Amino acid sequence: MARSLPGRAAEAGLGAVRRVHHERWSWPALLIAKLVLDAAMVPLLIPGLSELDADPSARPFAVSGWLLASWAALAYWVLGRSGRRSYAVCDGGLLIRRDGTGTTETIAIPWDAVESISPQTRRLHWLDGGKQRYLTFRTVTARDALIESVESRQPVPAPPAPRRLAGPGLTAVAAIVVLWVLTLSPFADIVMADRAYYLKDFASLCTTTGTSYSESAPHTSTGPHPAALFDEEHGTDPVATSTGDAKATAAPDPDDVQLVACSRLVRRQLDMVCTYDGGESSLTFHRARYRIDVYEARTGLRVGGQTVDADDTDSCPHWVVLNGKRGHEEDLAVPAKEEYQRIIEDVAAGRPS
Repeated sequence: MARSLPGRAAEAGLGAVRRVHHERWSWPALLIAKLVLDAAMVPLLIPGLSELDADPSARPFAVSGWLLASWAALAYWVLGRSGRRSYAVCDGGLLIRRDGTGTTETIAIPWDAVESISPQTRRLHWLDGGKQRYLTFRTVTARDALIESVESRQPVPAPPAPRRLAGPGLTAVAAIVVLWVLTLSPFADIVMADRAYYLKDFASLCTTTGTSYSESAPHTSTGPHPAALFDEEHGTDPVATSTGDAKATAAPDPDDVQLVACSRLVRRQLDMVCTYDGGESSLTFHRARYRIDVYEARTGLRVGGQTVDADDTDSCPHWVVLNGKRGHEEDLAVPAKEEYQRIIEDVAAGRPS
């Protein structure tokens, strides 16, 4: 934008362009709006990542990435993008350029056409073909220097320090915001995966060695021990939960969970083969053994475990729907949900396995 102003100033008979002031948002308004946006986005990122089954360890990187990218975008907008108006102070007057949607309007105001400017209201009055017009200087770069230039009818240099410091200033503010979000804010425990946001977050104790939630409830010596059980088939969704209170039916709050049980396949054994259509199709059943390890959520340490056998087939079904191209399928037995619920109830109640 600034490169096109000298030509327009020369066409208007205003002489050389000495300084250009760009319309900007006020710094307090920008910072407040940006901080409000961050305060809204960070809590939305956390459940969003959990809903996408992202590993909780990715949270600090995702939140830091959002904050740094958004603050970098703000810095670019402030430093690189011109405002809706530009005010070019020339030897012979003031040239105002206004950019709209696909349109550009310029106003040339010779110094001798200027009638007055109010320092209090920042309103400029001038004559245009005998008709009085006015314009208010809103938030612009070096506004005091612009007003002084109009009052003295000549270009007045303005110190460039504020604009030079804008980039480092925004970088410093962004760094402070990132540091605050990761360490001191109410979201810090969740962002840094020190505290589980959803029950499904505890699945990471089953999938990632060394995972723990240091802000979780400690494993007490006496019950109850709110717990959640996960298996490989259901991924991050708990297959069974318990508060340890036989009277309570709701799932425990993530902040109350003390123990996490992980069901893993350790052995499979052929049970029976059922054939159909003269042997063209078949369904093979396997018995299976699962090991259920119990970990303390707060430390990630294993505190117990047991094995459970699954065998849910007594005879071949009369008919089945097969999805394979050649009609040969396999079925691996898994513990019934009722069995899992019984196990997690025992864990939560502190009953020995």
